[in-house]
Amino acid sequence: MQQDLPHIDVALIKVTGVFTFSKKNIRIFTQAGYNTIPISDNISDLNLSQKDEIVQSAKKWYKDNYYHEFASLMFTGEAENKPMKPLLRDQSFNLTLYLGKNNERIINSICVNQELFLFNNEVGIFALTFEPESLNFNSISDLTVALKSFDSNLTYNQTEYKFHEFISKQVLAGIPLRGDNVQADAYSGSKFKIYTIISTPDLDDGKKYNRDKLVYEIGTGSRIGEMGLNGYNSPSAEYFDELMKNSIKVFNNYTGLALLDSFTVIGTKVFSSRQENFISFNTYNRVYFAIYILNLYIRYNIFRFNAVFNENPVKTREEFEEFINEYNFSHISFNFLPNIFHQKIHDAQNIDEEIKHFEKRLGSLATKIQENQEKRQATLLGLVSLLTGLSSFTDIIDLFETTRVGLALSSTLFYSLLGLMIVIIAIPVLAFLFPENFKKVKKKITKKKKAN
Repeated sequence: MQQDLPHIDVALIKVTGVFTFSKKNIRIFTQAGYNTIPISDNISDLNLSQKDEIVQSAKKWYKDNYYHEFASLMFTGEAENKPMKPLLRDQSFNLTLYLGKNNERIINSICVNQELFLFNNEVGIFALTFEPESLNFNSISDLTVALKSFDSNLTYNQTEYKFHEFISKQVLAGIPLRGDNVQADAYSGSKFKIYTIISTPDLDDGKKYNRDKLVYEIGTGSRIGEMGLNGYNSPSAEYFDELMKNSIKVFNNYTGLALLDSFTVIGTKVFSSRQENFISFNTYNRVYFAIYILNLYIRYNIFRFNAVFNENPVKTREEFEEFINEYNFSHISFNFLPNIFHQKIHDAQNIDEEIKHFEKRLGSLATKIQENQEKRQATLLGLVSLLTGLSSFTDIIDLFETTRVGLALSSTLFYSLLGLMIVIIAIPVLAFLFPENFKKVKKKITKKKKAN
């Protein structure tokens, strides 16, 4: 028998995804109504002096609680080498989403704001915050399931869209998320990521509900109550226990669960609205969410490195090593709790496994490079031996003249043909001896041809 579900005081639901953009054309976002996310968004009604005091206080707080590399990148805007630009737009969209084969399940929701996190390598993470039509677990479950799919059907302003089409047109100023020439589409899969925080007044005392089961059902998109039915779609005890190894249970009032496609927290008084308690709101809406965004960014880029590795292994290796040194933090905070959240999300994204896989490929590359270098050195030594075998430059000229006379060719024709033959032979030899330089020249020529 299904237990009664707890009431919900407040919920935070965000859907995130990856896109690529051009820094040269970043103004399209400001033209679409986006503004830089302030270091503290609790300053709108203050004068300039008060605002400056709050900003300085917020910077000090981030510096006191978070490592400089993380805080300067995600919060204070003081990253020295590769800054990230966070943008926010408070625009509401009333959407009707559909589930089921025949769109028979209707979900009404409001997208209340849109965030863009624009990283230095022209990779961005977008985040849309949604409010469900009703604050209950079944409504939230239906909404998060619909938001996960790129191809969910929806209606906005009497126009029908696929979800990814709506995001492209209404959120990303026309930047596509799917298509043959869309870089992000090749590496981001077919699901968006869901970040869900649910606060309930009810205690998890075993009488009303089981919090762990609810976290699993919301996080995996399972039907609410599925765990209690023990049917064909219910997880085995072994699988459930395996997933829950990545849960967060630091305090008795909440359970968090980090999975590949979602991050979910359900707890008693774990989260508050902005109006009720700004600090509690900011902790999950800004601070912990930034941890989630960073790990999604790392995951996407490492997967991209693995995917494009064969195109230019040496260049990709250099970019990968620089990226790991720049972003893959083992710890982000001087406090234990943010580090736990970071590690659990990091583990759920399988980041360390992806890094190990790539490093294994780098090891194979190093061996291959060494073998190729040895081959090129042997070829170069052979050419040197051939040239040194001829006693002098005069001997070479005499050899050419003897050949010309034997062929009965004029000097102009013979040496023109000889020069052409040297060029034809030299191109593949130089390409073999200096492959990276040859690739660069070839790319430049190809670009010029396309431009013309």
